[in-house]
Amino acid sequence: MSKQVIINADDFGLSPGVNEGIIQAYQAGGITSTSMMVNMPGFDHALSLARSLPDLGIGLHFNLTYGRPVSDPALVPSLVNPDGSFHHGQCGLIRDFADIAKELDAQWNVLVQAFLSPTHLDSHQLLHQNDPIIFKIMAEKAIRENIPLRRSQVRHASPDMPAPRMTDTILLDTYGDHEGLQRLLQHLSTLPDGITEIVCHPGYVDDALREISNWLDIRQHELAVFVNQDVPRTIQALGIVPINYRALMETTEEPCELPPIQMTSPLKPIEKRRPRHMRQRLLKRQRMAKVRRLSKKRRMLRRSSSTRKRV
Repeated sequence: MSKQVIINADDFGLSPGVNEGIIQAYQAGGITSTSMMVNMPGFDHALSLARSLPDLGIGLHFNLTYGRPVSDPALVPSLVNPDGSFHHGQCGLIRDFADIAKELDAQWNVLVQAFLSPTHLDSHQLLHQNDPIIFKIMAEKAIRENIPLRRSQVRHASPDMPAPRMTDTILLDTYGDHEGLQRLLQHLSTLPDGITEIVCHPGYVDDALREISNWLDIRQHELAVFVNQDVPRTIQALGIVPINYRALMETTEEPCELPPIQMTSPLKPIEKRRPRHMRQRLLKRQRMAKVRRLSKKRRMLRRSSSTRKRV
């Protein structure tokens, strides 16, 4: 069985700087596919770039956490804040099933009406991979449109869960540190048989991006990895076939039930690393909390000693 790889750059359309970085990575042979955010400031710019690159696979990057919905906010009330913008983040939110489906259709229609033929569906900030309800809605949409859906790293087991076409494996990692290139090459050298998707986030930092995201320098570091010619050279040397999601669309097989497994790959997906400044901030908070606990413990010991002396 051959080894095939889809290297997909998320967040196309987020900002002009991100768009330029993604296109540069594609032209360098470092990525084969990307996913479009249709409600973000760089969407029109991304469209102008995409129309000159017909071989670049472009999917819909379904977004419920950044910016405003494509739908009228009044028609999707469970998805938005009082000002009409999306809830930023995911924890503790209760989203209405019908509102999610409505906004998914609206974002899909924007891409189709722009005369692009989406090659696949995936989601921003792992929405459908972490939420079985969103996974089900997106899986049903993928089947209706006869396109693949990005595989979840966790099996959402359910008797009525639809199963659209997916890759055999998905590999989630970040490549924005000094070991990013070597880690990517290691992943390529241990790629399993079948089709694997590698997810990345290359891009340039611009003012538009600074206004809407704290995922900044890591994008430029990842861009340096995915324009490095060691990536396409390694793919070629290992006999790996670079593809995009169109290869899954062209298969004659019908969607079928997924096996009841917990992980989708013998490779354990790696959790996304926080940006360095966020890791440093977290470590500082942890150290301060430890200092407070030790100080409290010392005070309690002193009080206990003082009480024993009085007795």
